[in-house]
Amino acid sequence: MTAKESELEPIDPQSARELFLDHKELDCSEATIRNYRYRLKPFLKWCEENDIDNLNDISGRDLQTYRLWRRETGDLKPVTMRMQMASFRVFIKWAGDRGRSPESL
Repeated sequence: MTAKESELEPIDPQSARELFLDHKELDCSEATIRNYRYRLKPFLKWCEENDIDNLNDISGRDLQTYRLWRRETGDLKPVTMRMQMASFRVFIKWAGDRGRSPESL
């Protein structure tokens, strides 16, 4: 863990999602916000099932595990999976850029 990563403020995934959605409200339509909310819901479920209560603790390996879990449990068409993962990437990048998760993700 780098010195910068050790300075991260703890934040639970649910709170991070709500802050992300609040941020997106500035330049996204209501439909886009609804889509983000819907597409990030499985991530919150996965975090709960895996006892992840601090976004700071998530690793690249966790992201890969989540992606595989989503593919196996979601019964999703390829285009739906791509859209879900694209929204998830935007969320994780946003979190890293604002010190809510490791930037290296």
